[in-house]
Amino acid sequence: MSADTLRVLQSITPPQIFAELQKGVLGQNTALRFVAVAVYKHTTGKVPGNILLIGNSGTGKTTIMNNIQRMYHDVPEYRPFRAMTIINANLLVDAERLEFQPERLLAAVEQRARAMVGEKPSPAALRETMERATICIDEIDKMSSIVAGKPNPIGVVLQQGLLTLMEGEVVTYKTYAWEDGAEKAVTLNIDTRHMMFICGGAFEGLYDQVYLRVINPASGEKLKSQAVQMADGQVRIETRFALADFLKPEDLFTYGMVPQFMARFDNVVLLRDLDVAVLKEILLRSLDSPFVRSRNYFAVMDIELEIEDVAASMIAEAAEHNIRTGARALRTVFSKIINRLEFDPWQHDELAARPGGGHRLTITREMARRAIAGNGG
Repeated sequence: MSADTLRVLQSITPPQIFAELQKGVLGQNTALRFVAVAVYKHTTGKVPGNILLIGNSGTGKTTIMNNIQRMYHDVPEYRPFRAMTIINANLLVDAERLEFQPERLLAAVEQRARAMVGEKPSPAALRETMERATICIDEIDKMSSIVAGKPNPIGVVLQQGLLTLMEGEVVTYKTYAWEDGAEKAVTLNIDTRHMMFICGGAFEGLYDQVYLRVINPASGEKLKSQAVQMADGQVRIETRFALADFLKPEDLFTYGMVPQFMARFDNVVLLRDLDVAVLKEILLRSLDSPFVRSRNYFAVMDIELEIEDVAASMIAEAAEHNIRTGARALRTVFSKIINRLEFDPWQHDELAARPGGGHRLTITREMARRAIAGNGG
């Protein structure tokens, strides 16, 4: 696509960004709307779009980050923003000297920038590409200023260091670039004002902290009950705690997030815990789901893998019981069924010849029931 046919960035609206991200992220539409707005702010360059993602393990924080990166590569207009990096929060602090290490973050960004700019980048091209970077910092919750009720100086150092970058700072960064036909040592002055920061974490202690506050009789708050229909048609009443229903800003301060640091985020986005319907959709549709992977595996042997709708619902139900691992629990449950089939599908009763050639193997509700009960597939 030539430069003349590229759309202006302002014309790629948040709903269009949302639709692109939704191709790879299931069950988090509310969160994706916030993310789409943040990306629009970043790519149009007028205002910062920093966001904090809070969600249990397996709810999709890393999936969202990976799909922003995929979108930057799939949408030609976003080529200038492809210098995106995902880094663990604990790598940004020198624990012995209690020093924030921004050069570690910039080194990761530089690697991505060099892949974009080419083999012989000029200092200006390298700097401009790095300054448009999207920085994803995972496990930010592990850098709380309070751990086990005691001050955590490493967490304070990290939050204060990131706060400075997110406010906008010119960071001196030494590297190598090409000038006058030769590679030379150069010093780049990287302005962080136009970078986007996405921080994410499970904040596991936060769930317990807020839950205990809510169930305290003096809180005046009450958990919600709802009717849940099971795969077998039965209905049960469940009382569930959803962090999104009760979280207040002061809860994050109590957890150990520095108020000035939190103020640098345009939005704090809570990812929803995945219910049975969403987990079933992920199992059947997600490119990274264990069912889709197994289906591709069996295709090598000319076996078409299918699954009964009730069986898929039963697997999703079993996974949903382990709310703290989210979509990852699908693999654990599904593996109880599929491991034996993948080893030797030819001896299984559910293997049948297809009229047009090859075979079909169906995962039935009975196979799912036995595996979930612990009696094998």
